[in-house]
Amino acid sequence: MPRSAGLSWHPITHDLVANALYLHGNKQLPLKDVLALAGNVGRDAECLAAVAVDAARNGGEGWSEIAVAAGRSEASARAKWGGSQVSRLVAARRTALAKIGWDPGTVLAKVPLVPRQGGRTAASSGDPRGLGAALRTLYRKARMSLVRVSAATGLPVSMVSALLEDRAVASWPEVYALAHALGGEPEDLRHLWECTAQDEVALDPNGESERLAAALRGARLAAGSPELATVCPSGIEVSAMQAALRGRAVPPWSVLRVFLAALGADPCSFEALWLAARVADLAEREGELRS
Repeated sequence: MPRSAGLSWHPITHDLVANALYLHGNKQLPLKDVLALAGNVGRDAECLAAVAVDAARNGGEGWSEIAVAAGRSEASARAKWGGSQVSRLVAARRTALAKIGWDPGTVLAKVPLVPRQGGRTAASSGDPRGLGAALRTLYRKARMSLVRVSAATGLPVSMVSALLEDRAVASWPEVYALAHALGGEPEDLRHLWECTAQDEVALDPNGESERLAAALRGARLAAGSPELATVCPSGIEVSAMQAALRGRAVPPWSVLRVFLAALGADPCSFEALWLAARVADLAEREGELRS
């Protein structure tokens, strides 16, 4: 039988993330909903693996290479993903999701928006270049219509518009889905979201330096993604700030404060992030010297 031609895993990963985030953010779901969502996650993970194997096959990889990557025998890999198995798995996934009748976008959209007081929340009243500004930068870069963004995220057009215009506060799953659909890195917007949300808790960071770097990238997005050469403090090389934005270095606070001010961000909201990253960086260096 012929292999499947170029199946895309983007719709699968979108639903996988949406299902997982909804499970993460909702502690009081009925058992039947938890089981349905967990079933979707498991099914999506299986389909993602199948589509990845399909892409590798179409790219010229042999079954022996795929078997090694999968940690199974060649015969087992062929049985699981050979022939029309991939197409069948994807088709079964669509049917199963339709039977469950659960649309991640629809469920996410049920979470109510919190209107801003006077156009802003108290948490963000001192920083005009916040989450909405960063989302607008991504929106301009993506060159997508509101209707397309709505279709990609499952969020109503009115919700997308309100978030882009900074007229409301949403939960982290909505912000994550919107940033992802616009081609951005959701983690880059997390600090901006934390400064906006009053009673929400975001996902745990991977590391202090990475968290600071993501927050800096978010501040740059909120400023409209200016060239680093135009906002780097005097005497600081662009490469040094690029390293900070990539999580490879933690600059002195005096440098970072000037950089953030040039972006129009509030340095005070970054001070705790910087301190944690600085302590972690120094501890890592001390460990290297002792080893």
